[in-house]
Amino acid sequence: MYQNKLPKLSGELLSIEYWPKWQPNHTDNSRFVEPDVFLRFEDFDVLIEAKRRNYGGQSKTQYTNQIQAYSNEYGDDNKILYYIKLGGLITFSNEDSSQSKIIICKTDWSKLLQEVVELKKELEQSNRYLTEHYIRLLDDCIKGFTLHHFYYMEWLIDLSKIKINTQTIPLNIK
Repeated sequence: MYQNKLPKLSGELLSIEYWPKWQPNHTDNSRFVEPDVFLRFEDFDVLIEAKRRNYGGQSKTQYTNQIQAYSNEYGDDNKILYYIKLGGLITFSNEDSSQSKIIICKTDWSKLLQEVVELKKELEQSNRYLTEHYIRLLDDCIKGFTLHHFYYMEWLIDLSKIKINTQTIPLNIK
């Protein structure tokens, strides 16, 4: 995420829906409103609007319609909603909602891939037997990103430094 707004602990995931069809009352849509992913937790909800590319595509109208449709469906629950704009960003700067119970989060596919790689590194360094299956799962995720042309590269500046003892290198190499 470009702004660290998500809670550290989510609690139990109660449900997950892909492309739910919500009532379009008070929106620009006539038949339904269809966000990409909707997750329910005990204390909050998460709505994800994903775009295929990293730049351009997120729409203020789509955001407004989805927030209204969420309110149509779940407004009585009075929960905090984290609205995640994934990819399609025009700007990476912070964006606040006019509604206090709605928190807008932004990320793109490259940033998400970076987080997956960092998590994998943490698990590899933990040396716990129980993390092996998580590492394999994260490897598969990284391969999935590659299929969609998002690649992880280690830059020279990010590599760990090593010290070379130059006194053991022969000076008269022919």
